Amino acid sequence: MPFETLRGRLLMMLLVLGAGAAPACRKGAPEGGASGATKTYKFAFVTNNSSDFWNIAEKGVHAAEKALGIKAVVFRPLKTEVAEQQRYIEDILVQDFDGMAICAINPEAETPILDRVAEKMPLVLHDSDAPRSKRKAFVGTDNVAAGKLAGQAAIDALKAAHIEKGKVAVFVGRIDMQNAVDRKRGIDETLGKQPGFEILPLFLDGADRNKAKKNVEDALARYPDLVLTIGLWSYNGPCMVDAVKSSPRAQKPVIVAFDEEEETLKAVQDGTIYATIVQRPYQFGYQTMKALKDLRDGKTIPPFIDTTIQKIDKGNVTAFWSELRELKK
Repeated sequence: MPFETLRGRLLMMLLVLGAGAAPACRKGAPEGGASGATKTYKFAFVTNNSSDFWNIAEKGVHAAEKALGIKAVVFRPLKTEVAEQQRYIEDILVQDFDGMAICAINPEAETPILDRVAEKMPLVLHDSDAPRSKRKAFVGTDNVAAGKLAGQAAIDALKAAHIEKGKVAVFVGRIDMQNAVDRKRGIDETLGKQPGFEILPLFLDGADRNKAKKNVEDALARYPDLVLTIGLWSYNGPCMVDAVKSSPRAQKPVIVAFDEEEETLKAVQDGTIYATIVQRPYQFGYQTMKALKDLRDGKTIPPFIDTTIQKIDKGNVTAFWSELRELKK
């Protein structure tokens, strides 16, 4: 056989073999097309209501989008109601989400639907846990520790005011949320053990600011020996301040709050609030998105990601506020 003819046949055989191998090479290409681009994950971040507290968390979510190369959608129910939050969850289940982070309003009631989410996509909880669900992790505050820090701040405030006895009113939206349960437990384990002080039954407001303020007004009118008010959720701070400032009582109760709403920090600055226990809502947003991406990437994450807490009083409120403003930019 002439050499040229042999070479031509060999070239034809190589071309055929190459064509047959091409599909196998394409199977190993990264998800996202022939360009080699990896898939951009899309995650849902669900809050428990529309409080200003979540504005900071949303900043963290969007920072994570840029840093981690993901997409995120924030869902904020208008009210702290299980039915409204569940409607968002149902929508997320039928859309093309790759993971969900949520603050559980009622962990017991919502565990079945949360388990449905966990069967379809990675699930993490933030701010208020649902520990019996199939979630992969909880991102947020050690709320028992936060309650203890609030209780100790209350003890310090009462000592500073030379108050040795009286009634204590505690205000919160709901008591079936895990963060409220845990914070109250922390207060009971500190302030609750101080002789001379009676912690009244909880005042519940359903996350309604008008009701929250009225609860404080009612407590001020009903208990002349009320010496301390504690608000467990973010909006309770401003509501306590408004009610106490407008009260005709000569002896105003000491106030301890949670979180970092503008009105709360102003009241800490002017001395109306003795201290507020702040969390890291920015980290709620950022760390939940990171946790979901890590899970999607096949990485192992810890079951509890502690975003830490801090007591803010007159001594450190200015520095904290400056830092907070930077985060909000």
